[in-house]
Amino acid sequence: MKKSYIVAVLLAVIIFISVLVVDSGGDMNPELENTIVHEAPSGPGEVSDYTDPPALTEHQVALNDLYVKIPNQKSDVDLTKRTTDKYIIVDITDKETGELLYTYGESAGHGNEKLVFREVPTKEGKVRLQMVVDIDSVDSLISKVVETKVVYDPKPKKVENEAITAISRSGELPAENIEVSARLYLNWGNETQDLYEGYEIGII
Repeated sequence: MKKSYIVAVLLAVIIFISVLVVDSGGDMNPELENTIVHEAPSGPGEVSDYTDPPALTEHQVALNDLYVKIPNQKSDVDLTKRTTDKYIIVDITDKETGELLYTYGESAGHGNEKLVFREVPTKEGKVRLQMVVDIDSVDSLISKVVETKVVYDPKPKKVENEAITAISRSGELPAENIEVSARLYLNWGNETQDLYEGYEIGII
């Protein structure tokens, strides 16, 4: 009788714990839903006309809440906007040759946390230089840099001396502009490539 009672109690405890686990579902960390997955494949997206906000200069290209600074004048390039369910992307091509010069993207939504990236072509594919920032839209300032990251597509056999950093143009935070730069030495076995790339962002 005692054994049966103990077994029954143990079964009840196990069932109770199981119900708690099932009920909690994906809510074990409620903050996960509000956090950007720090990965930014650009994808094809829905193509639309690029519209330039009047406040931007000839070297500033609008993404969504952020802009990127490019070396070319906008009058010398074609700008194509692509929108996916997660990102707003702008492709920048040479007007004369049609060559793709740059691809930039910004995450859509997610409140004040924004992921911005630039795709850089390599000998064997491409890399994405990513930066996640917190922005203050009211004061048009970047509050902090949450993360910097390099994503490889495909990943080389060996990456030597990977370094990616983000700095404030004013030397302090909050800041109007942040610059991200990366130095990468990529080795695919038969091919090697030394990359030094970067870009600057600000709030529209």
